[in-house]
Amino acid sequence: MAPADAHGAGINHKENLKYITLAQVSAFMEMGGHLIYISGGAAVGIVVWCILFAIVVFFAYFATRMASQNKEDGLHDTGLAILEFGRAFPTEAIRQLQTTANGQAMFVRLHDDKAGFMRSLHNHFSVHLIEPGRARAKDSGTGRGLTVDFLDAPHHNGTFEFATPAEAAEVSLWLLGNYVAGDEARPAQLKPPARA
Repeated sequence: MAPADAHGAGINHKENLKYITLAQVSAFMEMGGHLIYISGGAAVGIVVWCILFAIVVFFAYFATRMASQNKEDGLHDTGLAILEFGRAFPTEAIRQLQTTANGQAMFVRLHDDKAGFMRSLHNHFSVHLIEPGRARAKDSGTGRGLTVDFLDAPHHNGTFEFATPAEAAEVSLWLLGNYVAGDEARPAQLKPPARA
């Protein structure tokens, strides 16, 4: 090393700076014992990764909430109901859908005055085509519901409440039309004779 003059002209500043930085780091580590010295660039990187992790956690939480809400909603999604019914009965044309108030069941009006029924069963849908004359309906007593007995599928029997009395009346008309179609579809020899 060159001798230093009054203004420090002969001192190698880069070499001394390196030794000072290492001395500061080692002194910092000795003082704190388990503290770690982080340079400015590494601190920014850690902050960026923490922010990205927080964003991923937020979107995961949001997605799971949306998925659980979709499960709770049942058949409120009419597009899904149309697809599921079409998959089960591809030759039937749907005219109208009516969902129950809780979204767990849906009645379907078909093109030729037939009726259908769908029920959400947690992870799948049960789809049933109501044959003419094979369902009985009566008022549930609330004015907004129907108690329906399915003769071909008794496990679907139950009371179904709708959002308005008009919706319940509409579904009862579908089932009545289906019932009348069943009486008309009987062979002529089974119909009671006409009285004179």
